[in-house]
Amino acid sequence: MPDQFLLLDVSSAPIPDAVSYMEPVSAPVNYRDKAKIDAYVAEKTAERMAGVALDIDLAQVTGIAGWRVGEPEPFIYTIVDEPFSLTPKCEAGMLGDLVVDMDWGKTRLITYGGFNFDLPLLMRRARYLGVDFPILNLDRYRSPHIDLCEMLSDREWKRRRPLSFYVRRLGWTDLRKPLSGEEEARVLETGRWAELEASLHHDITALYRLTQWLGIWKPEQARELEPTL
Repeated sequence: MPDQFLLLDVSSAPIPDAVSYMEPVSAPVNYRDKAKIDAYVAEKTAERMAGVALDIDLAQVTGIAGWRVGEPEPFIYTIVDEPFSLTPKCEAGMLGDLVVDMDWGKTRLITYGGFNFDLPLLMRRARYLGVDFPILNLDRYRSPHIDLCEMLSDREWKRRRPLSFYVRRLGWTDLRKPLSGEEEARVLETGRWAELEASLHHDITALYRLTQWLGIWKPEQARELEPTL
């Protein structure tokens, strides 16, 4: 049976109490003015929080986009199942739906940077939330899954580029992403859920096109594959 490919992309944001697990910020010893100290602490804390969305122990999954090769459209989950209903149960339900919806034993995942972030985050959040989730092989040389970032950089860290670079380089001017990574990380504060969904759609579409450009699969192959997911 031919491999069943599933393209996967994840968005994330800091967990609500992430600050409590971070080392406290202190102003330089030469700061004396309380207002300046408070401003410094607030600024540096915000800078740290911007990176927390990429910390698999302090981030939560806010959205998942997937595209099964052979299907005409991607699927997108977010943790908003009711307007402004944001609870750990919503995230656990989303992760559970992802597991139920796929046959992991017959599926090869394709991600962009997924070995370093998306896939470890899915496994770690599932562990924290008590969701039964498969342990994925992320060995860069032996994994059955494919990380296009690893492939395009020849596994050289210094040669890695963001997905947005290839969107520009390959001239996909029809693709517009409404949120930056930093804005995605603040969606719990801003409530920009429709734009987050559009951003996930952008990334999974770019990933879909990139796999074709790299020759991992071709449109005629997609028609031959019988979905098993």
